[in-house]
Amino acid sequence: MVKKKINGLLISAGFSGRMGAFKPLMTYEGEPFVVVITKKLLIFCDRVVIVTGFKNDQVESIINSTFYTLHSSLKHRVVCVYNSNYEKGMFTSLQTGLKELTDSNWVLFHFVDKPFHKEKFYKDFISQIDENYDWIQPMYDGKEGHPVMFKKTVFEKIITSPENHILRLIRDDGLTKKKKWECSYSQILKDFDAKEDFEKFSENQ
Repeated sequence: MVKKKINGLLISAGFSGRMGAFKPLMTYEGEPFVVVITKKLLIFCDRVVIVTGFKNDQVESIINSTFYTLHSSLKHRVVCVYNSNYEKGMFTSLQTGLKELTDSNWVLFHFVDKPFHKEKFYKDFISQIDENYDWIQPMYDGKEGHPVMFKKTVFEKIITSPENHILRLIRDDGLTKKKKWECSYSQILKDFDAKEDFEKFSENQ
């Protein structure tokens, strides 16, 4: 069996306006969100591309000190890419990152405000890869969650779309073959979008 080339795409470019703090550098289990997620993705992905924007120098500095300085062998596997259009929204960051990953068979698309997924989740999620589909999305209690995976077949649609496009319009264009994975991980419906989300989650741990 030919090994599928699965790469991670981590969006870390936004303003974190509702949080009141810069989410990529907030800590979860003692490390910045962006580091926690990258470490987990590296277990299952060949490469991880981190798209930066707002405070890109700070994100790149922490990535450099965590992965390049101590583990020089990871330098080719963890790459920061700056999105100069980050103020125009998430879709531009997706496009920026995907341009660096066109050699992938599959991309695992991840937001930086979800550092809480366990390794088992990623293992189970990746096991759902099926070449009969272009898009795989986890579901819990009938509701769609994140992260998602999409196949090379949809890369060009995303990259060539207008920068103000909406990703779900590509998912639901009638041509993209979707697989919905009904899973037992309720966390797929959560994120740390605002301060109260983070505080509530921490209280329940």
